[in-house]
Amino acid sequence: MRLIQLFWKNNRGTAAIDIAKAAAAIAFLSVIAANFVSNQTAGLDRDKLAQASLAAAKRQPVDPMVTGSIGQTANATKLDPCALPR
Repeated sequence: MRLIQLFWKNNRGTAAIDIAKAAAAIAFLSVIAANFVSNQTAGLDRDKLAQASLAAAKRQPVDPMVTGSIGQTANATKLDPCALPR
């Protein structure tokens, strides 16, 4: 308890200690916020990550991003400049 009282003691002219206190408070709050966000979003992408890890285990290429669904269509597209309307 004495250590906490010394930490929160208000001393004049100690900018370095005030900065250290602010940094400690910000670090503590950021760890709590990161933990909260991590717990809230834990199951959002579990299926895609499972598919990606299974493909990696089988040494198959995989695109785990949502935009990967247009990959085959984009690769199959052939552009012919002679066929463009003028």
